[in-house]
Amino acid sequence: MLTLYSFAISHFSEKIRWTLRACSVPFTERALTPGLHAVVTPFIGHRGSSVPIITGDGLRVQGSDRILKRLATRGLIDRLLPDEDEARDELLEAAASHEPLGQAVMRAAYGPLVGDPAAVFKLWTLATGPLQAALLKPAMPLLMSAFRRRFGIDGPALAEARHCIEASLDQIAGRRGNRPYLGDAFGIEDLTVCALLAPLAGPAEHPLYGHPLLRASTAATVAPWQRHPTMVWVRDVYARQRGAEPADSVLLRAAARL
Repeated sequence: MLTLYSFAISHFSEKIRWTLRACSVPFTERALTPGLHAVVTPFIGHRGSSVPIITGDGLRVQGSDRILKRLATRGLIDRLLPDEDEARDELLEAAASHEPLGQAVMRAAYGPLVGDPAAVFKLWTLATGPLQAALLKPAMPLLMSAFRRRFGIDGPALAEARHCIEASLDQIAGRRGNRPYLGDAFGIEDLTVCALLAPLAGPAEHPLYGHPLLRASTAATVAPWQRHPTMVWVRDVYARQRGAEPADSVLLRAAARL
């Protein structure tokens, strides 16, 4: 069986979590603690400290787009891909092209929070145990400083992130038109775009992104976009395609601690 190493709050992790569920691929999820995860990831991944990571059944893959490509070569996500090889490759590349949007959403979502280490600490420890929380808490000021520098969460970077989000919302709406999906049927690009925008769209089907407390924390950031056709579409796709969380879900456990 596959194991997904994730951050509960991560939209890149959500992309893989949703993909596996949509394709009925059995897996277990282990939520890591942001900030402390770097001690663990070198032993389970290949490329530094990033998540998600998939292991098991001969796989050891790090990074959401690499994971999708490897799952595709195994035929595990055929439900979300066309039958023809060339079309499959094109759709996977189209999904991967939204990486800058995912980074922009992360910056926009964290922008209002980086000045409040206590709020970030709460988000980072939603799915972890008391020992990890005790180790993380005194390190938060140093970690937040490093987090800001690494991901460029400052005034100019936030303005650039907002511009990227606005441009992406318009581009996606233009491509989709009045169709229910970007292609002929629900596919990996639709899932990718919706997962990456979910922290801002706040779909009710996601226990964390749809939680009133998290929606309140991003309300000012997302106010200009909440009624954008693409944001409305994201919430609609979640309602139609995401499905209910299993009882032992990492997300349900995390949401219960908000």
